[in-house]
Amino acid sequence: KRIEARNRFTRCHHSNLSMSNNQITWENPPFLAVLTEPDACVSVQRMDETIHAIERATIDGGVKLVVVRVDDSGDESLYSNKWNLLKRLAQLKEARMAEGSGNFALVVNNDVELVLKAILCDIAVDGVHVKEYNSHLIPSIRQQLHAAIEDVLTEAGLEQQPRDIIIGTSCHSIQSGLDSFNLVPRGPDYLFVGTCYLTKSHPEKTSVDQLEGPSLPGRVRETLHQAFSDNDSANKPPVILAIGGIDEQNCHEPVKFGADGVATIRTVMQADDPREAVKLMNTAMLKV
Repeated sequence: KRIEARNRFTRCHHSNLSMSNNQITWENPPFLAVLTEPDACVSVQRMDETIHAIERATIDGGVKLVVVRVDDSGDESLYSNKWNLLKRLAQLKEARMAEGSGNFALVVNNDVELVLKAILCDIAVDGVHVKEYNSHLIPSIRQQLHAAIEDVLTEAGLEQQPRDIIIGTSCHSIQSGLDSFNLVPRGPDYLFVGTCYLTKSHPEKTSVDQLEGPSLPGRVRETLHQAFSDNDSANKPPVILAIGGIDEQNCHEPVKFGADGVATIRTVMQADDPREAVKLMNTAMLKV
């Protein structure tokens, strides 16, 4: 693998792993993140539908983050489909950059090994989303991924500065957000905070009383920014994205309460026109 990676990098004028103008910067909120549906890899047809939806959603640059979150359940065929889906999304990401229509970050949910494989193959993937219960591993995961990038660049004889890795996680309480923010030397780059509204992603929550609600993301953000100010820390607060039942009608509410943006699955992925759904959500958030 290392020999193949070295030969591949030698043929490249610019590596996806080097610092360049494709670097993601978190500026000018509010932001919109889109996650794939869990069944996105069960068939070629579902993969094609997923690609088509994200292709439409990202046309105008209105999506900041795309997360490959699928259920492969250890199934080899599903894992192969997941790898192919990731490669196709990476190609779409590169196409959007080439068009100048807006760059989006591409991360993989809960699969560090797949991200490492992508690094070896020079696939344009930005990082990984870590499960909340594994958030304490973020510093070591970041170190592992950075080391892999540096190793491949060195073997390829490239002296560019490696680009940064994006790592996110989730939280369902202020304390959980603080715990991840206080990780040394660096915590997550973004946090999905929820559950804001009733959603099929959490069928166990059947009433509003069981939800964290749309105000929690803003309260988490306020707490982390206060902790950042008090501690004068170099570890900047993560971007706070509300998640859980977010749609065109309610996406403005978490932003009104202080969130940096929102994350959604079905509102975009199941829309008749994902491009229009993205426009509606961004317009609603900007009116706050």
